[in-house]
Amino acid sequence: MGDWRGRALTQFPELRGVIEQESWSCHVFLSELWLLALEAHREDQPETLRRVYGFARWCFDQPGQFLPNAALISFYDHVFDDWDLRREVVGWLPPEVVARARALWEWRLPSERFAEVDRLLTAGDPPGENCSEHPL
Repeated sequence: MGDWRGRALTQFPELRGVIEQESWSCHVFLSELWLLALEAHREDQPETLRRVYGFARWCFDQPGQFLPNAALISFYDHVFDDWDLRREVVGWLPPEVVARARALWEWRLPSERFAEVDRLLTAGDPPGENCSEHPL
C-alpha cells in the first residue's frame, strides 16, 4: 500500500472502501475527499475540513510530481465547483496552492466567476486563514 494510502486510512476511516481499492488511484480518492469536503462545508464541520484540506495540502507538498499534480487536478481544481461555497473555500486555500491552481481555475471557470474568485482571494482575509501546515 502506497504512502498516501496508509496516511489516508489513518485520517479517513470513513473512506476505507475507496482507499483500499488497489485498482483505484489517489485521483479517485482525492475526488471522494472533495465530496467529503463539500459535505463538511455544508454541515459546518471544521474538524473534517481540517483533515480534508490538511491531507490535500500534504499531497501537494510531497516530493516529485505525482501526488502534487494529483492534488491539483483531482482536488484543488474542483474547489469552486459548488459556487455557493466559494467564500468558505477561500479560507482553506494556502497561498502556494492558489499560485499553482489559479491558472486551472481561470481555464475552468466562466470569466465573471473567475473574476470573483480573484476578488475573494485578494480581498479581506488572506487565503489559507483556516489551514495550517499539515495538521495531520
